[in-house]
Amino acid sequence: MITPSSHISTYFSHSERMFPVIENGKIPTEQFLKACQGIADFVGFLGTTFIPVKNDISTNIIKVKTKYEIDKEKCKFVEDLVDDDLENNNGKMERATEGLLWLKRGLEFILEFLTEMVRVYRSSLDKSQTESLTGCICNAYNNTLKRHHGFISKQLFKVVILAAPSRSTILKMLAEGREDVNDICIDHITTHLDNFRANVEHIVQYYISKKLDTPNPLRINRQ
Repeated sequence: MITPSSHISTYFSHSERMFPVIENGKIPTEQFLKACQGIADFVGFLGTTFIPVKNDISTNIIKVKTKYEIDKEKCKFVEDLVDDDLENNNGKMERATEGLLWLKRGLEFILEFLTEMVRVYRSSLDKSQTESLTGCICNAYNNTLKRHHGFISKQLFKVVILAAPSRSTILKMLAEGREDVNDICIDHITTHLDNFRANVEHIVQYYISKKLDTPNPLRINRQ
């Protein structure tokens, strides 16, 4: 018996891993952090060479979560958490705001990678030609994290990129043990990307408006 695709769950279809809907211009902190943990766990699927990336994202989640748990009502929304952290530190970034800064940079990288993987998969008639993820990860890195890294980090990341698993390996993990559901996995990733992108872009702009980060020149050139 064939199960309808709408009834098939994959890694990114679970509600706890979905990024929240922005409410009146603000991002609900609790669901945002849960979704971020889902991204960190996904990075673990990319193999042992990506463990430093996963650990970096997880560490920054903890920094933000620690601030949130001190006063959940006051920090109910990400923007309020940032504002409170700045207010308590004379307008300067402290542990939570710095953690969120690097968290959103990591999220930008994964967002770009997943977007590129979906684009390449869907635009290729011969899916066997989409097995290598090296190009997707390299493009994502160049468009996001690279500008924030020094020479040593850039060289280390070259090694990480070359050790990336195949596209089919990733989709098999996302399928949670199911066979022949690549298209469904891609559909679920695409749906997941909507709120993921909205959350990340919102935080990026919020940090720029607070002069806590600078615009990505590559984004400006695309516009």
